Amino acid sequence: MISSFSLQIKVYSSLHEWLEAHLDELEALVFDIDGVLLVENRPMAGSAELLTNLRRKQVLISFLTNDANHSVEEKSLSLQKCGLEILPEEIVSSGDGLADFVQKRRLRDKVFFVMGDFGDPCFGEKAGLVITRKVENLPVCTGVIVGEDNYDWESVINSVVNYFIGNPDNLLIVPNPDEYYPKTAGRIHIGAGGVARFMRSILKAYGVSLEPTYLGKPYSPIFMHNHLRLEKKLGRTIDHSCVLMIGDLLEADIQGANNFGYRSALLLSGLTNTGHIEKSRVKPELLFRTL
Repeated sequence: MISSFSLQIKVYSSLHEWLEAHLDELEALVFDIDGVLLVENRPMAGSAELLTNLRRKQVLISFLTNDANHSVEEKSLSLQKCGLEILPEEIVSSGDGLADFVQKRRLRDKVFFVMGDFGDPCFGEKAGLVITRKVENLPVCTGVIVGEDNYDWESVINSVVNYFIGNPDNLLIVPNPDEYYPKTAGRIHIGAGGVARFMRSILKAYGVSLEPTYLGKPYSPIFMHNHLRLEKKLGRTIDHSCVLMIGDLLEADIQGANNFGYRSALLLSGLTNTGHIEKSRVKPELLFRTL
């Protein structure tokens, strides 16, 4: 352990060293991907070795991502190209929570409009929805799903806002709640969560109240889907307090883990530093400088 600063958070040099002494306290490890295992599409130093060691010890692991514009098959392929052997069935995407929502709300075979990409194969179709990307089909849609990238923001956002003015009780589903996500060289890209909140603010100014349904971190659907999958793999129930979530973002990874009852660990990978932690109401249980 390096030190504990004024927040009384235990600060350790590396996750690997901590696990050597504390692995028997856990039944599963849950990793965020971007910012923890990957930084700017390159493997974090020590990530491949850590995963190899955990697999050798037969530790139950899963990988959570708010990246719903790529299917788990696409995400796995991109990770393998980077040198990280992670299988599609080990990845839980914010898009995966849609299947549970569709089943709970009895939405199977309903028509939904998707803004942008939503995985290939499409998470919406896998969940049993009929998906359209043609704005002229909006009048027959039960709701809208906010994807990412590859759509004309001006025309689509205007069409969707006007759709909800006429259908304020219909569903706005947001798989990725993130306002933005990092690109390269310190630049960012506006995320689905940012687009959804922008549309909500416009509708509110017009007098229409709209409550989006968020599926990804820090909201519970992605954590519940992940936990049920872990229990299925193990063949029994798992106490939430015996699962450690390792992430790099306070408001997504750490807040989500804390809310769900997982133990939480923050990796200082560059996106979050001790100054951010001091100012935030969200606190991790553990803090690691490196993997």
